[in-house]
Amino acid sequence: MNIDKILRYFSPKDKIFFPLFSKAADNICVISDLLYQAVKETDEDKREQLIRNIENAEHIGDEITHEIMNALNTVFITPFDREDIHNLSSSIDDVADHVKDAALRFRLYNPKKVPASIVKMAELIIKGAEEVRRAITELQNVGDLETIRKIIVDINNIENQSDAIFELALADLFANEKDPIEIIKIKDIIAKMESAADRCEDIANVIESIIVKTT
Repeated sequence: MNIDKILRYFSPKDKIFFPLFSKAADNICVISDLLYQAVKETDEDKREQLIRNIENAEHIGDEITHEIMNALNTVFITPFDREDIHNLSSSIDDVADHVKDAALRFRLYNPKKVPASIVKMAELIIKGAEEVRRAITELQNVGDLETIRKIIVDINNIENQSDAIFELALADLFANEKDPIEIIKIKDIIAKMESAADRCEDIANVIESIIVKTT
């Protein structure tokens, strides 16, 4: 084994995993913002381009996840438990997957009208992604644990808000929408978006597990 391979094998934790986690967190912020733009866009051609950009961003997320998994197989020293690294990577990737799924549903169904609840849900996904990025940064910089715990609480609150919006959206649909096909379309789209918000909470749970184990 040459010296480069030896150094890579024992490379410091912040030189491999955290830069990749940061890239993954940045990517879910990008893809979340693209979804927000897509659901607000009224021009079909522009919306289609935004959805294609979402698909591309999701592929980038897959590549980052693959890099993390490869690193797990080649690096001897890791910043924290290998299972937690796997879970954190998978949870971040799940956010991108669910955002893409919501965008594809939007493309497929092309609802006649976009209710305010869909836009609000997209805003919450952006907030969740941004809080995830903050948590990753604090974790990387060995930040104040109370700050990280507060971010975790904030993410949990965002998920609770998404649950409330989902329930209110359904109530509004059943009360005011007369077309059953449109009800099905909107319900499925907003359910996919709510799942993306849920995945942000999954990330928070993994981070909470990490700080419990390392303190």
